Formats: sequence, C-alpha cells, structure tokens
Amino acid sequence: MTVSDLVEKIKSSSPKVTLDGQTYYIVELDQKLKESELQRYATGILNAAQVKQADAPEGLVAATIDGKPMRWEIPVVLTWAIDEASFSGHAAELAIAKTICTKATEAWNSAANAMGILDSVRFAEDGNDPVFQFKFEQLNDPNLYAFAFFPNDTADKRFVHIGPTTFLQPNPFDQVGVIRHELGHVLGFRHEHIRHEAQAGMTPAEKAAMENWVTGGIGGEALSKYDSQSVMHYPLNGHGTLDFQISDLDKAGFQKLYTLPTAEVREFPI
Repeated sequence: MTVSDLVEKIKSSSPKVTLDGQTYYIVELDQKLKESELQRYATGILNAAQVKQADAPEGLVAATIDGKPMRWEIPVVLTWAIDEASFSGHAAELAIAKTICTKATEAWNSAANAMGILDSVRFAEDGNDPVFQFKFEQLNDPNLYAFAFFPNDTADKRFVHIGPTTFLQPNPFDQVGVIRHELGHVLGFRHEHIRHEAQAGMTPAEKAAMENWVTGGIGGEALSKYDSQSVMHYPLNGHGTLDFQISDLDKAGFQKLYTLPTAEVREFPI
C-alpha cells in the first residue's frame, strides 16, 4: 500500500467531524487529524514498525516523536475547565460532565500519588486560564464517544471533545472510564490495542473493523509487556474492559514515563 492509497482509505472510511468550521478525520475513533495532516500520518505508519518494544518492565504504550516518548515538561499542573457554553441546551449532560470529568482527573491524580510522581504531574480544575477544556460536541456518529489530544498538540487543539453517546443511559461503557481513557492520551499514551498481541487470533474482517492499519503518525513505544486490562485498551478480540480502570501496569508505565531522564524524552511546555 502506498501513502496515497492509505490517505484515500482513511478519508473514505474514517468518521469526519466539523469543529469550529474545520473538518477533521477521526482515526482510531478518538484522535482527530486535518486533511493536511493525513499524508504525514500515513507516511509514519508505513515507514515504521507498529510498536517499538522498549527494554522496560512497565505498562502502557507511550506516544513518540523521532523515536523518543513524549510527555509534558515537568513538573506540570494540567489545569482544566469545562466549556459550559458548549453545553448550552444540554443541562443534564453538563451536570454529568462535571461529575465524570472530576472523577476521571482524580483517578489519574490518585495513580500519580500512589506511584510517587504527584509533584511531577497532576490535574487541577481551574476556570481562569486552563491548559485544556472539556467541550460538548453534537457528534452524529454514535460510535464516537470522545476524543482528545497529545502533549505535542498546540493550544488550539487542547480540548477533550465529548459526544452525546457518552451521556446515554444505559451505556455499555463506564462514563468516567471514557474520560479516564481520553486523559491517558492527554498524558502521552497511545492505544494498547495497536500492539500485535491484541490482534492475535483476529480474522481479517475483525482487523479491518478496528482500523488496524492506523497505528499513528507519531509512533509508539511499548513501555511494557502487553496489558489486556489497560485503561488505554479498547474492548476488542476478548481483551480490554468496559470500565477503563487504570491498571497496575498502567500506573507503573505512568511512573516510568514521568521519571525518565529529560534527555530520553521529548518534553512539551503547557
């Protein structure tokens, strides 16, 4: 497959959303790309191995740039707020968002505290000048729950977009878990299910359904042995969970990423 072929395949099969007048293609169901970014994204996929295996015992797959894991410049306080204006006419959804966003950020803070890195990285609610915002989006695709950003994204992309499907009841997925998963991307983690181990035993049709060719233009480095219970793992092929809890291996990988020497990572300021 050529880069052009892959770009066309992504354009023809990935969901599209328009945010503030800009059209994005949603790859891996929760990462957004402009059309101008697709060629670089596709080139990265076709030129790189799916996931580079690091010599480390901890969990999670770190997003990488130029072969180095990315993270925020530490110490960092990732301040957040809810864009209440985006919830206009959706008071019930806003009430739920206030609860689930608070609980999800607290869960990652609890993990950081347990691993002794809370002084290096934590979330804090701040309505004055937040690093990022949670924003309601009237998404038409019921398969799109929410999508986020990575530490290397510029300030104009720093939103966790939440669609109406997240607020449906009954819901197959834990609502707090959906946000916990998206915050994993914010911290710098890729999907665990992009790893070959997650795809073992899949039929060609199952692999195509999960967009297995889309592994990410920014690359990935396994900080771990494969973790089928990771917060970053979609429920696929008998793996993953419906509640997206932060596993013990997730906590260890979180600690690993945010204690690596500065020379071994790519850091980004808030």
